[in-house]
Amino acid sequence: MTFKDDLLDNLMREHGPTVAEPEASKRSTRPVLVAAGALAVAGAATVAITMTGNSPEAYAVTKNADGSVTVTVRDIKGIAPANAKLREYGIGAKAVPMSRECAPLDESKLDLLGGYQVPRTAEGSVTMSPGDIPPGYTVLLGVSNLPGRGSGFSITGPHRDPAPDCLAEVGS
Repeated sequence: MTFKDDLLDNLMREHGPTVAEPEASKRSTRPVLVAAGALAVAGAATVAITMTGNSPEAYAVTKNADGSVTVTVRDIKGIAPANAKLREYGIGAKAVPMSRECAPLDESKLDLLGGYQVPRTAEGSVTMSPGDIPPGYTVLLGVSNLPGRGSGFSITGPHRDPAPDCLAEVGS
């Protein structure tokens, strides 16, 4: 049995009742069905490559073996899903957009000397553990889409709750 015959048999087994035809015309439609199946597979592969291979994801939140979580937010579109994952993992941080219209942080609400464990940072990402941030505080992860901002990702010290919903864009 050839690959084409096997493909047709699988298609007929799965979708036979909806495409059943008299035996005489089955042979004449075989090339059409094979071509349609091949086209569907090629189309699915193209969509998968387009959606996953060309541009980096808007965000990533990865739980590490030691219980810590590494967060990367590359685009403001990733803020909401990143925040959902941070809450799920018990991390007292939230991603917020950076904007010229946002008020500067009230430094009196920042806890820079308390029991705060400074997160590990790398270009465009930060790694934190659930116990790193004091209760009642939130670390803000600023996300900027302005050109020339490097990764466009910044981090604050713990801010007393309720934390603001945006950070002032500086140097723009």
